[in-house]
Amino acid sequence: MRKLLFTWIIFVSTTLSCYAENALGMREPLKQGGYYVGKVSLGDKVTFHGKTVKQSPDGTFVIALGWKYKAKANIRVDHKAGGHTMHQLDVMPHDYETEEISGLPPKYVAPPKEVQARISKDAADVRRVRAMDSDLQNFREQMIWPVEGRISGRFGSHRILNGEPRSPHTGLDIAPGQGALIVAPLGGKVTLLSDQYLTGNTMVIDHGHGISSVYAHMERAIASEGQTVKQGDPIGTVGMSGRATGPHLHWGMNWYGERLNAGVALGIE
Repeated sequence: MRKLLFTWIIFVSTTLSCYAENALGMREPLKQGGYYVGKVSLGDKVTFHGKTVKQSPDGTFVIALGWKYKAKANIRVDHKAGGHTMHQLDVMPHDYETEEISGLPPKYVAPPKEVQARISKDAADVRRVRAMDSDLQNFREQMIWPVEGRISGRFGSHRILNGEPRSPHTGLDIAPGQGALIVAPLGGKVTLLSDQYLTGNTMVIDHGHGISSVYAHMERAIASEGQTVKQGDPIGTVGMSGRATGPHLHWGMNWYGERLNAGVALGIE
């Protein structure tokens, strides 16, 4: 066990040491599914894909890349003193796996008509809180793991459920065992706590500037909706509610409507 832990530490240290900061203070290389925090001088304006990016009072901002982002990340900075600078940043592609999952109850693979309205409402509730644009600054924190355990599902994997192709996986699955404690990887505010048909006991935490995180299939919640949590605070326990074949945490990250890969922020992918 000690040898494995030592190897893991060396792996993480080596991975993180490969990063370098650019003129915006953002870590490079950029990767598909990652989010990146940068900073400009006070009064400068940041534009990403034609849209003005929200800034903190000190000029800090965040952008994110979709899981299939293929173009260069073009960031324009209009300077308060006049003129502008274009930052054209390369984006590293990611090889996504194919995962086959069997043994799911058929009602979760092809939900019956009588639950379609509930599923639609569940999805609308999550979209609503993901669209929040708060002034919280917790997105600037260095992310920690919400729970430690075996990685049982990768972000972006093409999934085959009971032999039927389905949409790519939108989170990182961690399987530490039933009842394991889940903590907040970043501080923020709990904006949604809901028992959903597919994802079971589900929580969403807002971290500011469009960055939010999702925790699904929980056994139970510890934090409550509307509560402000600090990084490392207990928020729930691992379970297998909703569509799951065993106890695990489905952990997702978002930038507004964009699905993100938490593994990139942790430096493991």
